[in-house]
Amino acid sequence: MATAARSTRRRRATVAALGYAALVALAGCGSGASPQSENYGNILASPEGLVLVESEHPTGWTRPDCFACHNVNNIHQVNRTGLPNDEVDLKGVRAIVNHQGEASCALCHGDNGVEP
Repeated sequence: MATAARSTRRRRATVAALGYAALVALAGCGSGASPQSENYGNILASPEGLVLVESEHPTGWTRPDCFACHNVNNIHQVNRTGLPNDEVDLKGVRAIVNHQGEASCALCHGDNGVEP
């Protein structure tokens, strides 16, 4: 009987430790996480400006699920356009993305090779 009690305590301790680890891991996720900001340089200086072309976006080309690779909390956080900050409305862009989700990506970045 003592072996069964020890086994149960061990199982409970393992479950508790896994639960704690999951909470720690999730603490950095979600809207409260500090933005890390993805850095692709100044894409305005690229061949098509903000519109993506296959040569610049080979891994994601033809994929409609932008947020599978681009964390919504990490995009449009830093002005990398080379334009003055008062000309770049990142707060407005983030509001559009938050409201329209992935549907908003094509407004600025083109169709990414996705067939309609």
